[in-house]
Formats: sequence, C-alpha cells, structure tokens
Amino acid sequence: MEKRLYICEFKVIGKSDSVKEKLEEAKAQIREKRYGLRLSDKEVITLAIIIINENKDETHGPVREVAAIEIA
Repeated sequence: MEKRLYICEFKVIGKSDSVKEKLEEAKAQIREKRYGLRLSDKEVITLAIIIINENKDETHGPVREVAAIEIA
C-alpha cells in the first residue's frame, strides 16, 4: 500500500512566457485549492511542473520541454 499521494499541477507556456512566474502561479494554485488534502489520509506530495510548448516548423513537430519542477 502506497503511503503517499502525488499531486501534479501542470502549466504549459509558450517560449516567451516567464517560467518563474508560471511556477509561482502553479504553486499558489496548489496551496489555494488544497489539492489532495481533502482526498486522502496519505502523505501528500505536490509538484508544480512547467512545460514549454513551442510551435512546430516545416521540419519538426511540436516541441515540448519540461522547464521546471518544484515541490510546492
């Protein structure tokens, strides 16, 4: 039996957006919504994950890159 519950908040941004700003926004949303705390008696581990989504060009498909992961 797993003793932990992992909650992930994903934010997808464009290349020109601020990673740090979105990371703070994701962490604030986790705290405000209290994700997971009302669902279980398990230890809750929350992660804020920022993904950069660049548009595709003629030779490549869309690029998605994890820009930041932080325990919230």
